[in-house]
Amino acid sequence: MALVLAYHGCSLETAQKLLGGSSFLPSTQDYDWLGTGIYFWENDILRAYQWANEARLQFDHPSVVGAVIDLGKCLDLTTQSGIAAVKVAFNKFVKMSKREGSPVPENVDTAKHPGNDKILRCLDCAVMNYLYTIAQTAQESDPQSQPFATVRAMFPEGSELYPGAGFRDKTHIQLCVRNPEQIFGVFRIPEWQRIELELPSLYESN
Repeated sequence: MALVLAYHGCSLETAQKLLGGSSFLPSTQDYDWLGTGIYFWENDILRAYQWANEARLQFDHPSVVGAVIDLGKCLDLTTQSGIAAVKVAFNKFVKMSKREGSPVPENVDTAKHPGNDKILRCLDCAVMNYLYTIAQTAQESDPQSQPFATVRAMFPEGSELYPGAGFRDKTHIQLCVRNPEQIFGVFRIPEWQRIELELPSLYESN
């Protein structure tokens, strides 16, 4: 068992529901960076809040909840084996798309976000979902095979930390939970930590 603390950026309304016992809803957008699943920022309250506070999400009151997550069978893209699995899935996905005469999606930036982050990752999303389908199919033919319960990846994102730097100011480790049973518990950000991080009220309306 590998337990991690992770943080979910959301609206105040969603935070209150989650803390009251409601289930997380998976994201199913075709541009999700790691495909379909429930998204968290590993060990990074501030990045979760930044995401929730972005104007394009239009949350009236951004909030954050914490979660204890058991990674279980994790597709870890910080390891060579995880990276290799995605590369194989990409090659198979492209071949399948050509056979079916389907266009291969692309990763792009929006007009409002013309940087180099390619925030609309339709290609990556399609490849990851295809990889999950492969794993699910393998389980159907071999009960000993297990689908991925979680996915973990490090993303360099944002602007250079300083001129010529190899570091970027929004770099983070993202978790995508495929199996909700891996979420062991949800918790409020402690008041002392909210104050220490200079965050506004997370659980009360202004």
